Amino acid sequence: MARARKKSDAQHSAPAALSTTPFQLTLSGEQTIYQAAELHQQLAEALGKHTAIQLELSCVSELDCAIAQVLIWLRGEAGARGVALQFIAPSQPVQDFIRLIGLQAMLPLEELAHGS
Repeated sequence: MARARKKSDAQHSAPAALSTTPFQLTLSGEQTIYQAAELHQQLAEALGKHTAIQLELSCVSELDCAIAQVLIWLRGEAGARGVALQFIAPSQPVQDFIRLIGLQAMLPLEELAHGS
């Protein structure tokens, strides 16, 4: 015997309109594995709600591989979703870290310095 479906199961709600106001987030101080999960969550939510993301990096004093991984993920997801992404004014420690671990191809410094 077939079950009747609830009305809510049969209908798909229309996707919410994305905000055209850029999501702006400033990172400062140490950005390490201890901040990675929260940063990832904030950015995942922003990707679903905004057409543009601006990530200010000028006040970052330390960066580690966990945060670099989040930035690489963000760049890929933003591109796949058509979300404009800007990495604004990366600090010298950010630039040095990108060079040190050889991530220039995935996070080009010229894009980081001028936005992507």
